[in-house]
Amino acid sequence: MKKLLILIGLFTIISIVVFQSQESEVQTIVMSDFTLENMDGETISITELRGKKTLINFWATWCRPCRKEMPMLNSVYLSQDPSEFSVVGIAIDKQDKVIQFVAELGIDFPIMIGQSEAYDVMKTLGNEALTLPYTILVDEKGEVVWSKNTELMHSDMDEVLNLE
Repeated sequence: MKKLLILIGLFTIISIVVFQSQESEVQTIVMSDFTLENMDGETISITELRGKKTLINFWATWCRPCRKEMPMLNSVYLSQDPSEFSVVGIAIDKQDKVIQFVAELGIDFPIMIGQSEAYDVMKTLGNEALTLPYTILVDEKGEVVWSKNTELMHSDMDEVLNLE
């Protein structure tokens, strides 16, 4: 009887360990190629950004948290070595509104623009809820290594910039 209880205990412990390890496996999201227009109406491929860490921020002019975080994103963009780190905005909005907003705030980082196709890209990159703002960090291999689907804070930027 004692051996049976020990075996049941060991089986239980092994089952818990196996179940927890399966549960903790996170599926890696790899950014596939997509194209959107820039503010000049030119079609841009996201693959042009491969080979360096890239912070991609999905936003809209009508989104208050999006508007608040833009100056901070611009500061990050201007403070980093462009050969190693980039920031890209993907506006889910109309081109004329985006152009006006970017000019008003003096945004320097590249902006891509889309409507439903931008929502589709955002969903494939991990934002099932399709909330804005949504920000991801993609590593040199195109893998999403960090994400946040609410307004960015300075502490988030500290974390992103210190990821290896």
